[in-house]
Amino acid sequence: MEKILKTKITNIGDPFILVYESVYYHYSTSSNEGFKVFISNDLINWEDKGLCYHHSKVGYECFWAPEVYYLNDEFYMLFTSRNIDTGYLTLSLAKATSALGIFKDLSDKPTFDFGYAAIDGHLFKDDDGTIYMFYAKDCSLNIVDGNHISQIYGVKLKNDLVTLDGEPILISTPTEAYEGINSSWQWNEGPFVLKNNGIYYLSYSTNMYLDKKYCVCYSTSSNPLGPYVKSPNNPILKYIDNVISGPGHNAYFRANNNSLMTSYHIHTNIDEPSGDRTTCFSKVFFKDNNLIIDYK
Repeated sequence: MEKILKTKITNIGDPFILVYESVYYHYSTSSNEGFKVFISNDLINWEDKGLCYHHSKVGYECFWAPEVYYLNDEFYMLFTSRNIDTGYLTLSLAKATSALGIFKDLSDKPTFDFGYAAIDGHLFKDDDGTIYMFYAKDCSLNIVDGNHISQIYGVKLKNDLVTLDGEPILISTPTEAYEGINSSWQWNEGPFVLKNNGIYYLSYSTNMYLDKKYCVCYSTSSNPLGPYVKSPNNPILKYIDNVISGPGHNAYFRANNNSLMTSYHIHTNIDEPSGDRTTCFSKVFFKDNNLIIDYK
């Protein structure tokens, strides 16, 4: 496999792969009506199976960043949508009996409405079965010292998956020059947590998704809710002149051969970055407790 496996799936964003019974299910920001699902047996040839979630909440738009998990013999989708009246982006859960859907909302209201704009929900199940949710305060409405900042929060969930077990904790905020287009607009978003040899790896994206310098970074901790320390090797996935532009919002999964992989999007047109993005895959490995995406 090439170090960057580019698919023919375009006009998407925020790709997430669920592997279930040796089939790859691809979910992403993909439709104004909800979310499409593609399936594959080899990560190369993909079949468009249409909408697996069609929005049913009245007064919501902007369906973004779905992630799907097989938990308790059912499939759960965690996703972002915007309340048209308040302007807030919120997080919701939907459920289905098949990875193909159709996913149905657990209620007619957002599952998690914090009273502020929240995006990019991610669930992490620890070795003891405890489930944590991570998400980003969206910079469009999160203003810190006069600057628009997206920051990552984490919180433990109770077994019902809808009740918070404690207050959300701030675990990542922009601190580096490359994490924003300027000091007024900065991003830490798209969280995903991996665990390896007792170390928690918080992978996240930074800079603006429309910018070619959108990129992937990570930080580490001995506790799922931190404190986390950013890696000196950041970014670990970034722009390569004439090769890839704006790689970001990645997610990790185990391929059928058990190799660790990451999905991510890049700008379809490298010379004209836009919301039209293409799904890519690369292999991932750990070396001396460093998380490495093998894409160069």
